[in-house]
Amino acid sequence: RPSLHHRWEGFEGERKDGQKPSFSVRRSSIIGTGGSNTSVTVEVYGSDTNSISAEYQIDGSYPQRSCTVYDSSSRETLAEVRRKKVSDEVVLGKDVFCLCVKAGFDSAFAMGMVLVLDQIYGDQPATTLHDAPAITPTQQQLPLETS
Repeated sequence: RPSLHHRWEGFEGERKDGQKPSFSVRRSSIIGTGGSNTSVTVEVYGSDTNSISAEYQIDGSYPQRSCTVYDSSSRETLAEVRRKKVSDEVVLGKDVFCLCVKAGFDSAFAMGMVLVLDQIYGDQPATTLHDAPAITPTQQQLPLETS
């Protein structure tokens, strides 16, 4: 759910009164939200919600379904969102894409981040999980890119 200051909060299961968020997502800039570049920070809270146990950066273009989730400190690639490609002759809509998750990274958490990105950058607000885009979750070894 969105909170003040353009920060989205994620909860485990359905949110209950008094429940603290498990993670939050914030855009690097709230100016120019119509642009195609994605740059958001994801903060994961430990048992004490005042402390951050992990931080991730998502860069790329979610509207084009081409973005990467990195560990903020090591810049290790942990997950990628890519448009699903059947062949060079067949072009699928942007609502059909793959979520590739590095082995050992929590795929449910990665999916939660994608749902938040869809709320932030989607063409229309998703009202239920049934309205969410078709996603093919896969686990594979992601190639490491060097900068």
